Amino acid sequence: MNVFNGCIAALRIAGWLITAGLVLYGPGMLPGCAAGEGDKQVVHLYFADAKRPLLIAEARMMVNPGEPTAFSRKLVLELINGSARGNLATIPKDTRLRSFFLLGDGTAVVDFSANLRENHSGSCRLEQLTLFSIVNTLVLNVSEVDQVQILIDGEEVQTLTGHLPLEFPLTADMLLTR
Repeated sequence: MNVFNGCIAALRIAGWLITAGLVLYGPGMLPGCAAGEGDKQVVHLYFADAKRPLLIAEARMMVNPGEPTAFSRKLVLELINGSARGNLATIPKDTRLRSFFLLGDGTAVVDFSANLRENHSGSCRLEQLTLFSIVNTLVLNVSEVDQVQILIDGEEVQTLTGHLPLEFPLTADMLLTR
């Protein structure tokens, strides 16, 4: 039985089970039917709320290429591009993603250009929103990412603008999210 026929058979079985109310399947969960490259997925990007000093989730439909590093890079690039719904950007204009890689322990290493630091407004709260928009977006959308290490121009930095320590990876913080 080839993969296509295996997928069709799995879909028939899943259809019977779903009709009977016994199970609910999602894309890529059927035995014999692997998730295809380019599956669409709803993601939540975290931008600054225009009314309060909090993060707000912005839902978007994105194509997940099926590889965590590539998908994570796409998420960071979307954050850099900014909000599609009038929320405030958390990453300063002209910031570039220099590199991204994922370590085996679930640490995402995100290397930004110096513009992340040089063009940042510098307040403690805005620094916090910038960092956790990146961290929350990655950790809460990519199951392989547990924590995020931020680099500037390939170097570890003590802080972004003098307030929050960056010597160690950061984990998601939902207390900043509305």
